[in-house]
Amino acid sequence: MIRIDRKAFAGPARPRGFTLIELLVVIAVIASLAALLLPALGKAKARAQGVTCMNNAKQLALAFFLYAEDFTDYYPPNPDDHTTTAGYNWCAGDVSGGMPGDPTPLGANTFDPDILRNRDKTLVAPYVAKSVGIFHCPADPRSGRYNGADLSMFGKIVPAARSVALNQGVGTIDPGFAASGGSHSGKPTIPTMGPWLTGTRYQNKHDDPWATFGKTTSFARVSPSDIFLMVDESPWSINDGALAVSAGVSKWVDFPATSHNNACGFSYCDGRAEVHKWKGSSMLLTGLPPGGSRPVPANDPDWIWLVQHSTVRMK
Repeated sequence: MIRIDRKAFAGPARPRGFTLIELLVVIAVIASLAALLLPALGKAKARAQGVTCMNNAKQLALAFFLYAEDFTDYYPPNPDDHTTTAGYNWCAGDVSGGMPGDPTPLGANTFDPDILRNRDKTLVAPYVAKSVGIFHCPADPRSGRYNGADLSMFGKIVPAARSVALNQGVGTIDPGFAASGGSHSGKPTIPTMGPWLTGTRYQNKHDDPWATFGKTTSFARVSPSDIFLMVDESPWSINDGALAVSAGVSKWVDFPATSHNNACGFSYCDGRAEVHKWKGSSMLLTGLPPGGSRPVPANDPDWIWLVQHSTVRMK
């Protein structure tokens, strides 16, 4: 009798599939790895965005130096408004609104980068080769429908045009604005009054009592390396081209950004730039800022730091 070995005719062994428990274990391991890696990746992204912001800040600081060289050391005008009148603003336009859930009406220029290329309205434009991207922080989440004048851009979604603001104590104003706080006329060769430095709008005057800096040569009692020039402003707070600082009263009027791992990009009046890490969260905004201002304790370390890097008391 011939025996037939059935194994010799059998096909290749079928691979055994994963059991449900094994699949659940794999999924749990992947989820654990993701939980470990995602925060690190988020921080790495924020650091990369901070480097970009710092480079942008340096380029804007250089633009201010080049402008001053052409205008006998005067800084460009920095009025406490968003005027688009030709010749009276370092950076024209209102870029308020645009955050998800923000009921604030959009500023006229929130999604209009064209005004930043206009050398008559944005006076530093010739010194940045119209590279308007340097006005925008990559961590600024705002985006919306283009509202400029370029027909080829109509209907497109673009990022917010500007994320940065200038220290309100740095720059010049014109005689018309100095007299009225509204209209503009004459040459902008008067040092800005630093409108909010006392804590009450328009109460401060140039060097009375808080220092303001109309020229690159105005730093008598403080080093230009200690006074900030440009800052990333919170997208919930930003509107015109200036960041208001209250030195006389412990409060936030405008709010620096916190989007780089609770840090913020700064440039200084000596041309350097850095990403400054905040110690607390008193300036953190997750919605519209409170009306007028937000009081903080007089020993708040972040408010003290910003005051010390904005001005110095003269009287």
